[in-house]
Amino acid sequence: MIKFAFGFAWMVIMLWSCSTDPGKVGLDLLPTGDLVNVKNLTETNIKAYAVTDGHQRTDKTAYNLLGTLNDPIFGKTTADFACQFRLSYFPDFSKDAQPDSIVLYLYYKQLYGDTTTQQHFRVYELGSDLSYNSKYYQDENLKGYAKPEILADYSYTPKFKLDSLTNYYGSTKAKPKDTVYQKIAIKLDLSLANYLMSADSLKLSDNDLFVKYFKGLYVEASELNSGGSIMKINTTPHQYTVGQQTISEHGSYLVLHYHNSEKDSLYYSYGITKNSAARVSHFVHDYSTTSFSSSLNADISQENLIYLQPTGGLRAKIMIPDLGYWSKMNPELLNDKDTTKLVINRAQLVFTIDPEYIDTVTFLPPERLLLAAIGPGKSKVFPDQDSIYYLSDYTFSPAYFGGYYNSSDHTYRFNIAKHMDDLLEADEKKRKQNLGFYLETLSKNTTFNRVVLTGTKGIRLEVTYSRLN
Repeated sequence: MIKFAFGFAWMVIMLWSCSTDPGKVGLDLLPTGDLVNVKNLTETNIKAYAVTDGHQRTDKTAYNLLGTLNDPIFGKTTADFACQFRLSYFPDFSKDAQPDSIVLYLYYKQLYGDTTTQQHFRVYELGSDLSYNSKYYQDENLKGYAKPEILADYSYTPKFKLDSLTNYYGSTKAKPKDTVYQKIAIKLDLSLANYLMSADSLKLSDNDLFVKYFKGLYVEASELNSGGSIMKINTTPHQYTVGQQTISEHGSYLVLHYHNSEKDSLYYSYGITKNSAARVSHFVHDYSTTSFSSSLNADISQENLIYLQPTGGLRAKIMIPDLGYWSKMNPELLNDKDTTKLVINRAQLVFTIDPEYIDTVTFLPPERLLLAAIGPGKSKVFPDQDSIYYLSDYTFSPAYFGGYYNSSDHTYRFNIAKHMDDLLEADEKKRKQNLGFYLETLSKNTTFNRVVLTGTKGIRLEVTYSRLN
C-alpha cells in the first residue's frame, strides 16, 4: 500500500522549510540505508470544465454586497440585500414628538470595480417577514418581500480612499490596501418615520413584536449598462483577528431624527445586530455577453481558461483521470506491482493565474481558493448537484492543505498527498473513488474577488515520492 508519509512531523517540516529542496523534505526521518532514491513526476493529464455555482447561502453574514458591475470578462452582476432592524432601548417618543428625517446609513471599506460609475439604489419597506433562523439563498426574490412604495431613489458614486498600511491581504508599502470607512447616507420618505413613531408601547418594549410591526428594509441596486462596482457593506458590528491584531468594525443602522416641545435635534438609532437581526443577500449574474457562456455546465474541456467567481457565480470541475492509478501516472512502475515500499513525500496541485488577466489593482484575486472532492451520488440537500466532501489533507490541517494566493508567482497550491493515499488504498472497502474535484473561491457570499486561471494546459500535479528497500 502506498503510504502517506511522515504524518504531523513531516507537515511541520513542510511549513517551516519552504526554501528546502522538496525532493529532500522528510528524508532525514527515514531509517538509514532504507532509502533507494527520491523522484519527482509531474502529471498534466488534467481536465477542467466551467460550472455555474448555484445554491449559495446568503443569510447571517457580517457583510452584504451591494451594487451593479459590468465585468469585462464575467459579464453583469447585480447584488442587493434585505435586513431587519432591532431596538437598542425603549424609545420614549412623547406625544408631541415630531419627525424631522429618517436616514439609512450604510458603511463600507472595500469595493470591487470602478469609482467613476454612478450607482442607483431604491429602498423599500418589507411587507413580508424575514426569519433569522431560516436559510436563504442567492436567488431569493427579495423584491417580492417588499411593499410597492419607494422610500428612496438614490444615486451614489462609490469612493475609495487609502489609509495607513496594515497587514491586510494584498497590502504593501507601494500599494497599501487598507482604506477608510465610506458612508452612504440615504434619506428615506418621512412616512416611515411617522410609522415607527406611531408604534404603541407594547411593540416598542419587545424586539420580537417590533420586527413583526416593522419587518425591515430592502435595498435594491438598479441596472447599469457599463462599468460599475460591488461594495462590501458592513451590515453588522463585529470583530476579527489579523495576525495578533483585533479589528473592530461598526455596522450600518437606521436613524430617526425628531424633536419635541422641549428639545430639538433628538434621534433614535435602529441597529442590525449580528445574533438576532435577519439579513439576506440576492445575486443575479448575466453571462450572455461572455466568451464562455456557450460552454457553461457542458462536458466541454476548457483548454485555455478557468473562470472562478463568488456570489453563486462560477466554479470549475477538475478531473485527473489517472490520479487513482499509480502505474498510469508513473510508467516506470508499470510492471512493478509492489507498491508497499512507495512513500508519497508530497503531492501538490498547482493552479496559475493566466498572465493576460493578472490585475491586482482593479480586480484583486481571491485571497484563497477551496478544493473539494466529488463524492458518489448527488447532494442530499440539492439533488441537482454532485455530493462533495473535504479532502483528508484539509481535515488534517487547513493550513497544510493550502490554497492561498502566492503573489510572487501568481499561483494557488494545494497539498493533496493524503487524498492520493486515500485513492490508492489497497483495501477496497476503504479506498476513495476518484470522481474529480470542484475548485471555487472562499467566502463566496461576502466577497466579490474573482480570478481567471490558466486552464487544462496550465494545471499540474507535482509529486515527490520515495522508494524504500
